[in-house]
Amino acid sequence: MNRYELRRVLLWYLHSADAAQTWINPQEAHIPLEPLSEGGTAASFADYDEAMRWYEAERGNLLAATRAAEEAGLDVIAWQLPAVLRSVHMILNPFEEWLAMSRIGLGAARRVGDRTAEAELLESLGMACTQSHRLAEGAEYHQGALAARRETGDRLGEALSLNDIGLIHLRGRRLEAARSHFEQAAALFRELDSAHWEAVVTANLAEVTYELARPDEAASFVERALEMHRELGNQGGEGNALRILSAVQRDLGQAGEALASAESALEIALSHRNHMWEGYWLLELGRAQQANGDFDAALISFQRAASLQRRLGDRAREARAWDGAGETYRLLGRPAEAADFHRRAAATHRELDDQWHTALALDGLAGALREAGEAEEEARRHWAEALRALTAYDDPRAAALRERITAALA
Repeated sequence: MNRYELRRVLLWYLHSADAAQTWINPQEAHIPLEPLSEGGTAASFADYDEAMRWYEAERGNLLAATRAAEEAGLDVIAWQLPAVLRSVHMILNPFEEWLAMSRIGLGAARRVGDRTAEAELLESLGMACTQSHRLAEGAEYHQGALAARRETGDRLGEALSLNDIGLIHLRGRRLEAARSHFEQAAALFRELDSAHWEAVVTANLAEVTYELARPDEAASFVERALEMHRELGNQGGEGNALRILSAVQRDLGQAGEALASAESALEIALSHRNHMWEGYWLLELGRAQQANGDFDAALISFQRAASLQRRLGDRAREARAWDGAGETYRLLGRPAEAADFHRRAAATHRELDDQWHTALALDGLAGALREAGEAEEEARRHWAEALRALTAYDDPRAAALRERITAALA
């Protein structure tokens, strides 16, 4: 295939991917693309399912196309293709190809000297690292994107980067820093009249407020986010808000309402055939089922979540599903099985340097060992390690956990 023919094929993939994005993640902005060659026609899709089937069939070819563009020196296509696909990658989490394509795109953007394109690819890499729990690396990419966007005067991009950095802080449980960045982003989105992104960051404010143990305040944020997403017809945002609402309702002792919210979120994930949403929102469904005393159903939810996260390659959320299964086995009066799941969860969280979830898993493990009545010394060692992990946190939930572990050791 000569260079002209290769360029025609690559442009077809680029425009077809852009058409698929329109259905798969319609809230994401489109970037101006190199035009198709004369007489060329991209793939078109009748609905979400058709676009998703095309993407699933072409995944390998899209990565190959990005590499071919790089090797042929077609740098504009080499950065545009991963930039277009970011909006698909971010809701499906195909981490290895997402990272590989975005790194190719970043190199291409830098070769053509396009700072706006560079910011797009830095943001994509930051999101991939955040969602795969590579937080320090993700923070560097997002800070780079923020600097580029401020340099070019891209105020919407600046707000997006502030929200992205807030999400890094939320994942790392730096809650006050997360809230500060979300508030800055929300103010900019309101100023720019960006209703979709204001709804997104309002849900993020709800989540960080929930983590700060302020459920009433979190409820007002999440109800507003839910209302905004429904007005905009954004079902993905609605499902995420329902997940947060379920957690808030559990905190407020509204177990039945929490279950209904989690079930509604899961219905959205299933209707969109979105395994990332399904795997994540199943974690909240399992907790709501626990709160309603339906332990067998909770166990199924956590096991389904773990299986999906394994397929997606999200080790952090897979470990959270194991921890949920451990909690459920304890509630079922089976502490030996509970200990096995908590032990696996703690090992993975420790490996990922996630101190908060390591502490939670170790607390569950120690409690299960004490209930089994056979390993008091080992239980005390795990609680002592959990206390060391908690020294990094000073938020109310961490303080309450520290107090409870201290009482257990006493």
